[in-house]
Parts: sequence; C-alpha cells; structure tokens
Amino acid sequence: MDNQQQAKTADDLIVVATVGKPHGVNGAMKVRVESHNPGRFKPGAKLLAVVAGTARSFTVAKFVPQNDWGILTLAEVSSVEQAEQLRGADLGVRERELGPLPAGCYYTFQIIGLKVVSRTGQELGTVAVVEELPAGDAYVVRGRGAEFRVPAQGGFIQSIDLDRGLMVIDDVEGLR
Repeated sequence: MDNQQQAKTADDLIVVATVGKPHGVNGAMKVRVESHNPGRFKPGAKLLAVVAGTARSFTVAKFVPQNDWGILTLAEVSSVEQAEQLRGADLGVRERELGPLPAGCYYTFQIIGLKVVSRTGQELGTVAVVEELPAGDAYVVRGRGAEFRVPAQGGFIQSIDLDRGLMVIDDVEGLR
C-alpha cells in the first residue's frame, strides 16, 4: 500500500500538501506534506491549489523538505501577501496524474470508504482511517457502534475490489 494519507477533493484532486503560514517575505510558504512521492515537489511540477472551491494551477519553483513539512516556493507567488492568501489551501494533483501502483498496492484515498465484510459475507463496517504505525499500516473499521483495526499486512485481508468498493477480511477471533 502506498502510505500516502491522501484525501480527495470534490474535483477529483488528490491532496498532496496543505499550505500553512508564509515563510519569509518572498512568497515561500510552509506546507504539510501528504505525499511520500518526492517528485510531486520537484521544480517545474504542476500543482493545483483549491481556494474557496476553485482550483488554480501553480508551478513549483523550489521545495525544501522538513520531515512531514516543507518550505515550498511557487513560481506564481512572490510576496508574503500572496502566500497568506493561500494559507489553508489544499495543493493537489488530478487523480489521473498519480500513475499506476504495483499490483496489490493502493493509494490511501482508494481504501478509505471501502465496505468491509467477513469471508462469510457478514458486513462489519467501513474503512474510516488508514493509520501509519511503526509495524505497518492498519485500517480503522467503523460500524455498528464499534471500531476495530485490521492490519494491512499479515494475511487478514483476503481481497480488495475497488470497483465494488469492497474489502473482504478473515474475521479471526480477537480481531474485533
């Protein structure tokens, strides 16, 4: 699984960063990075900023990573005032621009919202969150007033069918 904790916007944009406060006076801004693909922020890369429900295209001029954050400079933003106008905006790419993943790997936004059923067909809930844990990802399943976690690794997941929006798990004793 690609552990990008990504959300989808209304325009089929996949959020790769969220703009924080301006950094300096020349339009640079601090961003919370939501993508583990370093190519998303290489100079010349195109990003869409969603501001007040409208998407605007920007070009990456420079990016300095800082763990889950980074300092981003966009070619079209040259002042602290312009950077301030983008504060809180989601930066994203269109879903079709993500590129394919290897078989059996999924983007987080594809997993969130899947209906979870046991091998016998019992409905157990819906994947609400993907948690990134040191031992590997876990899917938080919520349903019927309860919540439980399914490890992404270890054979608990029998199948994932994105077209049907379905995850089939081995509902072993003690899992929920």
